[in-house]
Amino acid sequence: MSYRGRRRLRFEAYFATMPLHAWMIRGRKTRAAYFELKKSESFTQQQLKELQWRRLQALILHAYETSPFYRARLEGMNLSPQDIRSLEDLAKLPFLTKDDVRENLNNGLLSTVVSRKHMLRINTSGSTGRPFTIFADRSQLEVRFASTLRALEWTGWRFGDRQARLWHQTLGMSRLQVLRERIDAWFLRRLFIPAFEISPQNIEGFVGQIRNHEPILVDGYAESLNFLATYVRKGNHPGFSPLAIMSSAQALPVNTRKVIEDGFSTKVFDKYGSREFSGIAYECQGHYGHHVVDECYIVELLVDGRPAQPGEVGEVVITDLYNRATPMIRYRIGDLAVAFDDSKPCSCGLAHSRIGDIEGRTQAIVHCADGTWLPGTFFAHFFKDYEDVLRFFQIEQSEKGIFYLKVVKNEGHTDGKMTRLLDHLEKYVGGTRIVVNYVDEIPLVRTGKRSPVVSTVVEDFQVLAPSGQIRKVEER
Repeated sequence: MSYRGRRRLRFEAYFATMPLHAWMIRGRKTRAAYFELKKSESFTQQQLKELQWRRLQALILHAYETSPFYRARLEGMNLSPQDIRSLEDLAKLPFLTKDDVRENLNNGLLSTVVSRKHMLRINTSGSTGRPFTIFADRSQLEVRFASTLRALEWTGWRFGDRQARLWHQTLGMSRLQVLRERIDAWFLRRLFIPAFEISPQNIEGFVGQIRNHEPILVDGYAESLNFLATYVRKGNHPGFSPLAIMSSAQALPVNTRKVIEDGFSTKVFDKYGSREFSGIAYECQGHYGHHVVDECYIVELLVDGRPAQPGEVGEVVITDLYNRATPMIRYRIGDLAVAFDDSKPCSCGLAHSRIGDIEGRTQAIVHCADGTWLPGTFFAHFFKDYEDVLRFFQIEQSEKGIFYLKVVKNEGHTDGKMTRLLDHLEKYVGGTRIVVNYVDEIPLVRTGKRSPVVSTVVEDFQVLAPSGQIRKVEER
């Protein structure tokens, strides 16, 4: 997309001043990365695979030569970079787990040729609350930002259009970082709404701020967008209709998506990303799967060590083709997604590989008494028909065959309706005992998220028991 006039001036000024409002990112290289990504939008599947192969070769050689952890790992398997001769050979390499990163980050995993002053420390508490840290280098940060900018354009947004973001704008930032964030928001004409502060009591005020800002694009946590859906469900008129809404960080239930689209007269675009990588895959105008940022990542969906078949739920394994500080090769991010059949071209014209619905976390699987595994998104889909009964829910499981269902009652709750809900749910959970606990609220965590499932049951998705299978709820 080419920009002209005042929009082009703002675009060029943003990149020229980037050192003032970005962390380690240089405007000239980031701008070049953006235009390189725009060029590869027209690539064929074969051209994208050739690009991935060249970058994978360079990454594996770099890791072998500069990361003692990877050198020892490959040599322990009698492998060298020359033994990886194709994208398919990537499967010869072992997985990288979160524990591998925790235990070896400062003990051989980090590249010995990337200076610490050229690395950005990235921290996340993770879904289990355990601290997790990696380092990203300047090149990776520049490309991840450029790919984010490109993905925003896939929604129809153009640089300089007003935005509203339901996020944790300044959580954990220093004063200097807050100042930089505000400068960045000024250039992008972005209004921040603190996601972790939204509640039924103050949502009208936040909606008023968005209304006054008149954004073209609204993006934020799926949980925060759920508050907007609740707002319009109650008959409130938002008074604004953005061109697009982008959802991220969690799965967005189909019913919530529909309420948002109908209530705001717009389309929702889902983003799949993480702190380790930023945006990994995005919905386009065709809304038929999530396009992977193939220029930056190789995404595998695996079941019991093999590639998942189209329509099958697999564990997401990611190779970052750009991060030279912390090489992330076949990293088990801990998510589940539906494998996609790429034989049918996307109506948007992009040839990038696609993944289907994001089915939640591997740590958010409920283990049923009959051996069935239910992903966290199962419950989001199931409970969409019972919104009058419960406002919020959360599943807690610490042992197989039993789970606790926390419920915040909604206005239509009755004992009879709850009994019917449980009778229906029991048809799916294979004899699992369900214990209901009524609570006044299920609080969001500090970053504005709420997990549908909290489980401490440990099981490896790549070593399935014979009876282990993922069950999904069909859309009703």
